[in-house]
Amino acid sequence: MKDGHLERYTQEVAQKTARIGQVAAILAAISVVLFYLLDLYDLKVEGTLPWRIIGLAASLLFLIGRYFSRSANFTIILYAGMLSSLILMMNGIAYIIFTNPEATAQQEFAVTVGCMTVWLVIAMIASGARRYMVFSGIVLMLGLGIFLLAGEAKSFGYIISFYLTAFFAIIVMRNQDKQEREKASFVYQLEEREEKIARQRQELQHANENLVSFNYAITHDLKGPLRRAQSFTQLLERRLLSGELDEASRDEFTGHIKSSHQKIYQIIEGLLLLSRIGKSALQPSTVNLETLSRDIWEEQTAGEGIKKPELSLVNLKNIQADPKLLWHVLANLISNAVKYSQQAVCPRVEIGSFREGEQTVLYVKDNGAGFDMQFVEELGKPFKRLHSAFEFEGTGIGLAIVRQVMNLHQGRFWAEGKEGQGAAFYCSFPDKII
Repeated sequence: MKDGHLERYTQEVAQKTARIGQVAAILAAISVVLFYLLDLYDLKVEGTLPWRIIGLAASLLFLIGRYFSRSANFTIILYAGMLSSLILMMNGIAYIIFTNPEATAQQEFAVTVGCMTVWLVIAMIASGARRYMVFSGIVLMLGLGIFLLAGEAKSFGYIISFYLTAFFAIIVMRNQDKQEREKASFVYQLEEREEKIARQRQELQHANENLVSFNYAITHDLKGPLRRAQSFTQLLERRLLSGELDEASRDEFTGHIKSSHQKIYQIIEGLLLLSRIGKSALQPSTVNLETLSRDIWEEQTAGEGIKKPELSLVNLKNIQADPKLLWHVLANLISNAVKYSQQAVCPRVEIGSFREGEQTVLYVKDNGAGFDMQFVEELGKPFKRLHSAFEFEGTGIGLAIVRQVMNLHQGRFWAEGKEGQGAAFYCSFPDKII
């Protein structure tokens, strides 16, 4: 069984053991007191009090010990200790009776039935303690056998009867433990396969969405700048042939053509990058978020004509992620934050992280244009833009890249925003990537 599976199996078995053990300990404590009274007043057996105290103390110890520690291994070991003590109690009483020359047939029959009953009940309720009880049972029965032989025990017919029962119970517990582990391992593997199939189904869905987006890009996004470049090329050609082209017109036309070509280039580069993500296996390592965020911030805010927003870094520590893909995530989110906050009076951008369960959530907030939450489902789909190209430049591929990277990391990507009041984008990175 894999380490991860073993840890989960131990937790599940411990929970079951705790439930069964609580009931078993209460019933055992009551039974020990009741049978001690029968020892005295019905069977007339003396000297059983120390052994009955061992059984009673073990039952009470389990009930009390559960309040000091809830760990899985402690619960199972504590329960195994209680069951072993009950066997030790019955072995001690059996030794008293079978080595006593004056023992009656009634006493021998009663202790034999008692030992057999305890073994059969333990075989049924051992739960997570089965593995421990196999070894404990062998040791206890071997010890009893040595003491019985040394004490010249009589009535070996009765002794053999409960030894056979103990042997049967030990074999049953061993087989049950093996079957339970194999069953749990099979179930865990099946769940992993189902999760893998679900991820593959999701990846296929994303691939289909990307294919639709690629078709849209070819038929719409690429056609627009191509048509624009073609129109200005035809105008430039007519002006050249008519001799009416002056320097200002030439610069204007060539500028429009260059801008259209640059737009086409950006779209093609975005498509290529989006298609490459996920082709190779993830290579997660420890990345310092603050260092990476500062480096990307300096890149995105360098140059003239950019109103540099006020930057806040909040609780940025280390994270487990693929460094190259994480760079694309932060680069796109920071680029968007800088771009959409340019029209704010005092632009501000906050980059931070926080813990949520067994994952780290990275976020980028700005006080810029924001967006209408009714279109939040469109975010992250290739070429889906919530602002026109006249308001803000862009290809609509950046957030699609972010979503694709988060899918590869088995994390989530979501956003919150309000028109004119800024937006916040969140990415959750699980501590363990399966």
